[in-house]
Amino acid sequence: MLNVTARLDLMSKILDTLKAVVEDAKFDFKENSLHIRVVDHSHVAMIQMDIDSAAFDTWELDETSIAFEIDVVRNLVSLGTPEEMLNLKADEGTGMLNAKLGNVEGELRTIDPSTITVPALPPLDPKCKVHLSGNDFIRILKAAALGGDMMTLAISGDHFTVSASGTNSNIQVNFHKDDLQLFEYDNPAHSQYSLGYLQPLNKVIGRVETLEIGFGENYPLAINFAFHDGAVEVKYFLAPRVEGDI
Repeated sequence: MLNVTARLDLMSKILDTLKAVVEDAKFDFKENSLHIRVVDHSHVAMIQMDIDSAAFDTWELDETSIAFEIDVVRNLVSLGTPEEMLNLKADEGTGMLNAKLGNVEGELRTIDPSTITVPALPPLDPKCKVHLSGNDFIRILKAAALGGDMMTLAISGDHFTVSASGTNSNIQVNFHKDDLQLFEYDNPAHSQYSLGYLQPLNKVIGRVETLEIGFGENYPLAINFAFHDGAVEVKYFLAPRVEGDI
């Protein structure tokens, strides 16, 4: 049995975050929390999301796992306004998710949870860490896109730099350590990442006060952030593009 209700602004942000990596996902509902782990088909990007039940207005359930195509619910959410409520109900064995948004009701088909790949998340320990705002990171992504489809993160001296180079332009975004919420590293480092996996985050990080970025020399990128007053915690991992990759 599952009966949960949440504001649309919360549901929209959850679904938009997951959509940055996958088309469908498995939602593990526990007694007091919701856990989601996803990985893209190329195993390049992963998301770990943990949500406290306090973020929901209704939380009545037996522990269960439900999987569905993200756009099936996302399209329904798009019909409402941020303050409206979405109610989701499911009974084991029916294969359907009953959704109610105001005067709109629908039966949404679910996916067998056993068919969804749930990744084993890597135990990362990045040695380079910077904290900045979500708006700063959006600016970085937009600027880097002017230079190409890859961006390089680098840290040395008193600066954190993001750069991108293309046929017609070379773009750099520079931050002095005093302009960052956190700036620490052991040795100078740089690493390159695909913008295509990062740009979808623009939809969800704009109002994030602190975005925690961790990387290293040719090391996976770790981006941690929270929203809904800290009730939703997100960890995003992206494999680096190392020299010799095609």
